[in-house]
Amino acid sequence: MTNRSRQDAGSGRFFYTLVRHAMRLFRKASKEVQASLEALFPDLEAVLEVKPNGMGKAAISVFDHWLRDESEWHLMDCFEGPERINRDRKFLNHWAAIFDATPVFTIRSRGRWPHKSKRVFKEYLDRDGFLRQCRFDPKKAPTQVVLLPEFDCIIVASWDDTNVVFYNHLEKAEPIIRLAKGVGLHCLEYDA
Repeated sequence: MTNRSRQDAGSGRFFYTLVRHAMRLFRKASKEVQASLEALFPDLEAVLEVKPNGMGKAAISVFDHWLRDESEWHLMDCFEGPERINRDRKFLNHWAAIFDATPVFTIRSRGRWPHKSKRVFKEYLDRDGFLRQCRFDPKKAPTQVVLLPEFDCIIVASWDDTNVVFYNHLEKAEPIIRLAKGVGLHCLEYDA
């Protein structure tokens, strides 16, 4: 061990650096991966801005039908108690199954928004960190956007216990929907 290493180890910086590196949440995707994600999801910007786009979509929900009637809207007001725990468990199990099945990417912006912001793709490395970011928090709006190139789909979390799966080809995204059904969630079709 060098003199410098002893100093760092003695001061705690060595341990901090070691832990920080070992617990990395995600890494920036390579330029090649970024280019392939841009090519695979040309409608990504429209999806993020909730504008009409060319991708198909399906909803993954705790509800087995669309809550169209005003008398059912109270079902969305579930912020605590056993029902909230049950809903959270189902969604976390689905997110965990996705992480275990395929590489998971997300998107971040760098620079000053909106004029100089640059889109950066990152790959999740830490399962527990990923699940922490997927947890329901009533104090903040859900912001989880997940890109799954292997399944040709994007999942966008929503505040109403319904996540939206945007896909280029339904047959490629079908395993993600099966994973949802396997943990007790439902797949709802959008009206044409």
